[in-house]
Amino acid sequence: MAGFKFRLQTFLKLKEQLEKNAKNELGIAIIKLEEEKSKLKVIEDNIDNTTNDFKNACSGVINPERIKELKTYLEHLQHAREKQKENVKREQKNVDIIRERLVEIMKERKVLENLKEKEFQEYLKDEQKKEQQQVDELVSYNESKDVPHLLDGG
Repeated sequence: MAGFKFRLQTFLKLKEQLEKNAKNELGIAIIKLEEEKSKLKVIEDNIDNTTNDFKNACSGVINPERIKELKTYLEHLQHAREKQKENVKREQKNVDIIRERLVEIMKERKVLENLKEKEFQEYLKDEQKKEQQQVDELVSYNESKDVPHLLDGG
């Protein structure tokens, strides 16, 4: 009796490997996204602090040089924030693309696993039929051997 062999096993193994690779790629992309979000948060915190410094510089004793310096720095930070928002957006898009690809690969793998299970159940049924047929043949053979003895003795 030959063992069960799934005809698409190589393809299934390939899908499993692609899924593993996509999961690793997704993990890396998520880390990169979190890094970009973290950079954005640092910039936004810096904007908040500089805005407070700017408000303080505009009250009490006024130092025009300090106000001009803070205003220029704030403009720089706001520009940096916009660039960083684009970076976050780009990384989020990358994560979404990889996630969609992973979901598709997982669906394909699942289809193959379901097909494998279906074929395995068919294989078990066929093996059971073969086994039953062998038992029936053995019983039939034994009965046919016993029949002439019964005729001779009767």
